[in-house]
Amino acid sequence: MEVVTVIAEKRTELGKGAASRLRRRGIIPGVLYGHKCGNVPVAIGEKEFRKLEAGAGKVFKLVVNGEKEHSVIIRETQRDPVSRRLTHVDLLEVSMDEPIEMIVPIRIEGEAKGEKVGGVIQHGLREVEIKCLPKDIPEAIVVDISALDIGDSLKVEDLVPPPGVTILTEPDHLVVSVIAAQHAEAAEEAGEEEAPEGAEAPAAE
Repeated sequence: MEVVTVIAEKRTELGKGAASRLRRRGIIPGVLYGHKCGNVPVAIGEKEFRKLEAGAGKVFKLVVNGEKEHSVIIRETQRDPVSRRLTHVDLLEVSMDEPIEMIVPIRIEGEAKGEKVGGVIQHGLREVEIKCLPKDIPEAIVVDISALDIGDSLKVEDLVPPPGVTILTEPDHLVVSVIAAQHAEAAEEAGEEEAPEGAEAPAAE
């Protein structure tokens, strides 16, 4: 499998003002960190970063200032709450022979048997924590709900991870269930009834 290489520059100016100036130029501020490299402030062009974003969770090569290549994964991204434009990225340097822990999404596939007769799908967890070697990081933990009837549910302990992957999330957490439609409506109505009424705002001083 081809490994993508992304070019970055080491940031010499730090702080909110410097980061804002970079963003106005179409450059994303970030930090590369790890046991071997420490914390390295970096700047990545938006075009370069699209190579990473297209394969979040996968291992990439990051070259900083044209020097040594680092094997990295995206650890966390931050976006503007209004424009959704990327504002910061954390990159984790990994060793290909050392397992890492990270969060991956749960992907639901299939149509539940109970859904076909009027049941309603209720979602629990939408992601789980896993541990594996960088080469084994899955895009998602896939679960097929086709066999679920009304009243059935799946927990974390029912998930089947890919080879080489261990799920660390507590096994008794609910992932998905199928309930009767009237129960779903009753639960929704109960939630509305229990919602506290908004208190009057105090008069302005």
